[in-house]
Amino acid sequence: MKIGFTKKFGILFGVLLFVMVTFLNSSSYAASVGERLAEPEKGWKRYDDTATEIKYNGNWSAYQRESYYHGTHKVTGGIGNSVEFKFYGNKMRFIGVLYVGASKNIEVSIDGVKEQMSMYTSGVLYQTVNYEKTGLTDSVHHVVITNMEAKEFYVDAIDINEDGRLIGQNDPINLDASAGDSKVTLKWDQIENAESYTVKYGTESGKYTETATATKDAYGNFVIPGLTNGTKYYFVISAKVNGSDSEYSNEASATPQGGGGGQTDPEQPSGNRAILVVTMTTGLEKEFDLSMKEVKDFISWYEGKQAGSGSASYAINKHDNNKGPFSSRKDYMLYDRILTFEVSEYSK
Repeated sequence: MKIGFTKKFGILFGVLLFVMVTFLNSSSYAASVGERLAEPEKGWKRYDDTATEIKYNGNWSAYQRESYYHGTHKVTGGIGNSVEFKFYGNKMRFIGVLYVGASKNIEVSIDGVKEQMSMYTSGVLYQTVNYEKTGLTDSVHHVVITNMEAKEFYVDAIDINEDGRLIGQNDPINLDASAGDSKVTLKWDQIENAESYTVKYGTESGKYTETATATKDAYGNFVIPGLTNGTKYYFVISAKVNGSDSEYSNEASATPQGGGGGQTDPEQPSGNRAILVVTMTTGLEKEFDLSMKEVKDFISWYEGKQAGSGSASYAINKHDNNKGPFSSRKDYMLYDRILTFEVSEYSK
């Protein structure tokens, strides 16, 4: 009887121990600052120190050792040296090292709000949570972490929420879409050194069936024409920098709507004639007295070119400004030389 009882007790103890270990390793457990975290927890995902979206400012050295996440990390000992990155999400963890020779004074700036962190301890511990920030808005955040004393500062990895992402220094962000009649106007942040932009769009989120190319100066007002009113469209963009395409931006959506009641689009000119003033990238203004059909034809060409179709130039008839023994005179406008244009309609 005693032996049987001992066996039963041992089995029950083993089951209890297994349950406790499973619980401690489940999603209910949350790591704290100062603890080792070899892998991202549930609800998080990890980017290694070698991720191209992470920018290192100052003098940094790279090291390889099995103790580090994926066998690599970076270290600096200089005052003012920093690591910088942007991410889309609502929480962030900084994974580094705790070490007796590490810096006690490291400044963490998130969107300009500054806090402090330390990597100092009496021993050494790898792949540790050095800093954590939760409860952020679900948006793009700019992080700069700076070493403030002449001690070692380590970067091993960055953890963010699993549905977020790191954003490269040249990735388009803040894409905004606004609807018009059979069209959508896109705006996004300018990307330094962008050669052009690629717009992808479709009628299902995450599934893009159409592509348009925008010039490097089109970030402030890019029109996608020929869309179906009442249908919701989804858009993303990428930038081409030094011949390579960046990651895609956030997804933006809009639903084109008609004017209704037979009304004309408020952005389209009406009437018989108008003055078209085209401002060139050089600052030169060109003025034309045109029929409304000619003005609308010019606008259609311009918006089509924005969407990646049509010729590079457009001929505008100078009409009464035709001076000399010529049958006609036309001013050829180059799309990439146009900064903006204005339409002033004559009173009816």
